[in-house]
Amino acid sequence: MDDKTIFRLNDDISFRKCSLFDGDELTFGNCTNFSTAERNWRTYYSCNQDGIHFHCTTHPEIELEVEDESYGNVTYRCPKCRKSIEVENRRELKNSCLRMLNIPEFKDAKLIRLDDWYVHEIKEKVKEESGYWLTTNVKTDKDGDTIIVVYVGHKDSNEKVQFFIKPEKGQLTSDHKDMDPAKILSKIEVHFKGRKLTQDFDND
Repeated sequence: MDDKTIFRLNDDISFRKCSLFDGDELTFGNCTNFSTAERNWRTYYSCNQDGIHFHCTTHPEIELEVEDESYGNVTYRCPKCRKSIEVENRRELKNSCLRMLNIPEFKDAKLIRLDDWYVHEIKEKVKEESGYWLTTNVKTDKDGDTIIVVYVGHKDSNEKVQFFIKPEKGQLTSDHKDMDPAKILSKIEVHFKGRKLTQDFDND
C-alpha cells in the first residue's frame, strides 16, 4: 500500500502508517518520532509510536501534536485549526487504527469454523438387495439449523458418496473428497417446502 495513504478514523482523527511501521530500518523515512539503536556498527531507526501517526481529519496533511499528556490520557492539537482533541487511552486509540488496517487485509479471508458442534438426533442404515447401502444421519449445529447427512455406498467397497441437506437454508451439497456420485447414482432429488433441487450425474 502507498505509504502516503491517510486513513480516516473519525471526525477528529485520521492516521497513517509511517516508514517504520513494519520494523526497524536504516533510515527513518517519513517517521517524525523515532529512536535509534546501534547494531553491528550500523544505526537502526524505530518508531516510538508503533508506526502509527495521527493526523487532523479536517486537514489530513497536518500531523497532530501532543498538547498535554498525563496518566495515560493525551490531548492532541492541530497546529493549523488549533483544535484540541482529548484521548483517554492512547494505546486503545492505536489499537482502533490497527483494527481498521486489518479490514482490507482480511476482507477475502477464508472462514473456517473451529467451534462447530453437532447434536446427534437420528441415524438409520438401510441395505437393499441391490447391493447398495444407504445411511442417513440427522444432526443439529450450534445455531439450531438441521443438517441431514446421506451416505450411499456399495456393499463390496469402502468408498461412499456423502450429501449434506440443509432444509432451513434450502441447500444440497456433497463432499468432493468422497467417491464420484456418478459411479453409483444417476440422480438425486430433494423436495423442500416450495422448492425442489435436482442433481443429475453423468457417468461419461
